[in-house]
Amino acid sequence: MAALALRVLQPNNDGLQSQLDMCSGVTGKLQDIVRTYLTKVGIHSLDEVTIEDIFAFREEMLQMAHTTETQRKYYSNLLEQVTLTYLMESIPVIKEQADALISSRAIKNKVLFYLAIAGVETTTDIDYELRCKYRDYVMATVANSKASEYIKALDQLKLNAIKEDNKNNPLKEKVLKYRNEIVFLGYHPSYPLAMTFYYIRDKEELVFDFSVDASGLMKRQIFKMLNYVLDNKENWHDRRERFLIPLKLLYKFCVENDIEDIEQLTAKQVEAFRESFDGTVGTKTDTYMQIVDNIRKYLFISSKATNWDANVWYLERFNFEEGRENPAREIKKFTFAGIDNSFNRGLLKEYMKYQLGVSQKISLQTVRGIFYGIHSYLKWLDEKNILANEINGMELEAYIKYLESKGTQAESFNQSVISVARFYGYMVLKKKIQKMPINIEYYLKNTIQRHNDRAVDVEIQLEILKALKGFPHHLRLMYLNLWCIGLRVNEVCVIRGDAYYFDGKDAWFRIYQNKMKAEKYVPIPTKLYELMSAYIEENGIRADQYVFTSKKGKAYDAGTFSKQFKEQLLLAGITDYSFRSHDFRHTVATFLYTNGASIEVVRDYLGHKESDMTKKYLDYMSDIIDADNEAYFEDNKLIQIKERIMTHGK
Repeated sequence: MAALALRVLQPNNDGLQSQLDMCSGVTGKLQDIVRTYLTKVGIHSLDEVTIEDIFAFREEMLQMAHTTETQRKYYSNLLEQVTLTYLMESIPVIKEQADALISSRAIKNKVLFYLAIAGVETTTDIDYELRCKYRDYVMATVANSKASEYIKALDQLKLNAIKEDNKNNPLKEKVLKYRNEIVFLGYHPSYPLAMTFYYIRDKEELVFDFSVDASGLMKRQIFKMLNYVLDNKENWHDRRERFLIPLKLLYKFCVENDIEDIEQLTAKQVEAFRESFDGTVGTKTDTYMQIVDNIRKYLFISSKATNWDANVWYLERFNFEEGRENPAREIKKFTFAGIDNSFNRGLLKEYMKYQLGVSQKISLQTVRGIFYGIHSYLKWLDEKNILANEINGMELEAYIKYLESKGTQAESFNQSVISVARFYGYMVLKKKIQKMPINIEYYLKNTIQRHNDRAVDVEIQLEILKALKGFPHHLRLMYLNLWCIGLRVNEVCVIRGDAYYFDGKDAWFRIYQNKMKAEKYVPIPTKLYELMSAYIEENGIRADQYVFTSKKGKAYDAGTFSKQFKEQLLLAGITDYSFRSHDFRHTVATFLYTNGASIEVVRDYLGHKESDMTKKYLDYMSDIIDADNEAYFEDNKLIQIKERIMTHGK
């Protein structure tokens, strides 16, 4: 409207002529073409020219009759040329910057023209919206093969403005602030960070539109995660592939599916997110899906107050009492998202909060067992569309029969039933139900102690010992602690630097048994003491530090050790034995007993409280039978094998 008013108020072409004369490159016939066109459309000053006018002029020139194609292309740029020359005086600073940064004259003139006609006074004013309009203009006026170079030139000017701002205002906070607007990472206020995006071809993946009509909470969650990723993930390729691209995909999914709270995502919604890829991301599906766990974990851990309503709880947030956690078997999270019924899901959350409470002394391993027992029960209720607080005795009995139909072993069956019983006991206590639906104790099964021979054959032991020299140093030493001392694999993973000591006569080992809540001291072979002492000294391991650690400096994960050791056995060609770390606890117990140690001595060596537990570890019956048989036939093979074990033990 303003431009139209100017055209009405300025009918005199004298001013226009003087403006045209400023462009020495457009004279004579060429100037006449421009002037004739402007007069025809009612433009009396180059100040009135808009981008739309440029497009209209180009279109008319490209349709001009009685001219060659080369002439038409040349004529199409005339209005842009004369306008740029006239407006150049309005942007002297920008021109100076462009001269320093942009080597191509054609590209430089295109950028300067657009900034001038758009009324941009400084390169600081360049934003994503202007970039989009400039990109559209470039795509319409230059060859597609060259368009990217023209767009990069605008980006160079903006990045230089960001660089200068960082230099001149070093104390200024260089982070994104949440607003209901588009965020373009290529123009991030931190110059080093913005530069990491400069060479990414598809700039659309750098755009997060927070102006869309969607849940404000969800948008802030995405934005919070975005800022976290930018601040903490320095490897640009990892940041892009594992976080930024999948985060944008998740954001798009949440907007399209009216997701209000990412921490409230259900298992079905997460699966729907996976299906939304529709094969478009190929082998990257699993990588992209990790963003769901990553953002939920970050939101849960970083929140000021614990969000007990979240569908996934990450235990890293809590500081549990010493002894409740097993560092070698870290329990990372409790996931409630798989329970469809929101009411039942809420009941489980409430109960698990109680189980995790500071007044509870039970281990997290036990808490996890309780959780899975109730979780399975509530999943069964989902199928029946039953609320947990409205169930009757017959329905609960049906669940118990369901467990029986699965062929669940007596011990596991009892654990599941007891977990459900305690869940209902809690609901009675909290007056959510009046009484227990049934007498659970009636359904518990008698358990029979089963003994399985798990001691490793001598030949297998010797085969492993021969192969150990080719194993990584830490795996070799971890195995020797299993084989020599009969430790639980969890105990091996949490050995600290002060665990081994020499009293002047004998070598000893001490460790806190998390399972038994007690510290134990046992004699060990001197050679093992020497090997471990050398390793501890070489690696500068302090008394309070773990001897074997993960890449993150935490206690070595028991599952990781078992996996890696199995891989090494296969590489060594040992395929006739399926490695189980606990087998060597049986092996040590059996060796001690068959060589004269009493059941009490074996019990104390293993760190058991009761001898009945120790008896489960003594795989001695077959050895006794073999000994009697061999003695009868005057065969000394067993004696020879035992001598080899004893010699190796020394």
